[in-house]
Amino acid sequence: MPAVSPAADWTSHFVSANGIRHHYLEWGDPSNPPLLMLHATGLCAWPWKPIARPLAERYRVLAFDQRGHGDTDRSDKGYRFEYAGEDLAAIVEAMGLESPRVIGHSSGGLATIIAANLLPGRFGRVVLVETRVSNDVADVPSQDLTRRAERTRMKRAVWESREAMFEAYRTRVAFKDWKDEAYRQFIEGGTRLLPDGRAELKCHPETEATFYGMRDDLPVENYLNNLRGDWLLLLADYPGCQRPGDLGVQRFRQLVPGSVVKPMGKGSHFLPMEHPGDVLSAVGQRFNDQSSRHLGCPSHATGATAIGSDS
Repeated sequence: MPAVSPAADWTSHFVSANGIRHHYLEWGDPSNPPLLMLHATGLCAWPWKPIARPLAERYRVLAFDQRGHGDTDRSDKGYRFEYAGEDLAAIVEAMGLESPRVIGHSSGGLATIIAANLLPGRFGRVVLVETRVSNDVADVPSQDLTRRAERTRMKRAVWESREAMFEAYRTRVAFKDWKDEAYRQFIEGGTRLLPDGRAELKCHPETEATFYGMRDDLPVENYLNNLRGDWLLLLADYPGCQRPGDLGVQRFRQLVPGSVVKPMGKGSHFLPMEHPGDVLSAVGQRFNDQSSRHLGCPSHATGATAIGSDS
């Protein structure tokens, strides 16, 4: 596995909230406005690094490991999206964060939606990346969450080394299009080294599978009813993905005043790891800053047209 640069531009911290200890990575001047980053189920904070780094010129960037992921504590209470939302709300209060902006990928976006209900008016602008905003069931087998949970429980939790895991995962469908740095960071940040040199997944397959199994029971629309503020939903382009014409996405636009939906015209569910420049560009436009220039990306994502009240 190619080495990750030892020169760290981030620091590692913990905060106790909602009964557990949460781990996060931090970039930028602590006096800058806060920007929170929340990963998808099964991942961790580390793959956010390529996007977090340029954003740190304007923001205090805080990328969190969700419960049972990365270096955040496992939970005796269990794993539900409602708990992840409670965690985020408790973190915001414990750290005294005012009007934090948020980038939430997939379940990280669901946690943000739930937290915004618990703390009305507390959050600033939010970008949801590939967050499923309804309970519409995709008619594509690869998007069946029950099957995904079953497959996840069969995942190998311990590897001979990080290098062995790196080589085995690199060509798998989920990872084959990731940018090299995001992929390396996932391997490094998502595993712990055992005394004998083997590498163990920090997010146990059962934890990941439990989240998938709970997804269809989450009444997402109930939380959308109470959302206010500035929300952008970025959609990738793959079989079974959400599309602007889907009933659930239309309901999101109806229920969340001022929300905008932006189809990116590319990428899989792992859009931030495959196209960090395009995601950063969309974030920069929504947050009205110029951070996107540092990745050499265009001023807008190719083929992407925003749909919403201010498009």
